[in-house]
Amino acid sequence: MTTVSAVITETERLILRTWTPLDHPILERISDESRITRWLAIGEPLTNKKVDQFLANQTNGQEQRGWCRWAVELRKPGLGDPRGVVGFCGFGCKFAPELELGWTLLPQIWNRGLATEAARAALDYGFNVIGFPHVISAVLPDNAASRRIADKLGMTLDGTVKRDNQSHLRYAIVNPTPDRPKDPRFSLECPRYDW
Repeated sequence: MTTVSAVITETERLILRTWTPLDHPILERISDESRITRWLAIGEPLTNKKVDQFLANQTNGQEQRGWCRWAVELRKPGLGDPRGVVGFCGFGCKFAPELELGWTLLPQIWNRGLATEAARAALDYGFNVIGFPHVISAVLPDNAASRRIADKLGMTLDGTVKRDNQSHLRYAIVNPTPDRPKDPRFSLECPRYDW
């Protein structure tokens, strides 16, 4: 794994970038935050092995396919804001063969529209740079905040998907410009892995 990250895309307030081994401690912090893991890991903190697996999956995905769930940082952290990685957002294969857009941010920066901003940037990159024909988001029914984000992104609730004995609401969106030339740097294949 490289120790230098590469910026994938930026917004007014955020940077989405590749992962490095130096990001492991913040992933441990995220994985131990119950307000996050209740939506990600059947309500249980993630083991160190799962954190290692996540980092490996994201790094391999970026190297092999050109995309993953990217690290998210604040461009200009304010007073009291966390520094460095504040979450992750991008694409995964947890519901393969469907490609899933997901977002996770530290609770300290919730309720500022940052998750929507990150997800919108990732979706734009996925459609206009990578060329995905469509993506889904799988949201637990009780996760009202993520349901609102999916709605803001213009995604449509069109059914359910099941994973780890849990039913998730399936939100979907189709690329509005599907005839864009495909960039050979990116693979559109989605091999299944845990997360």
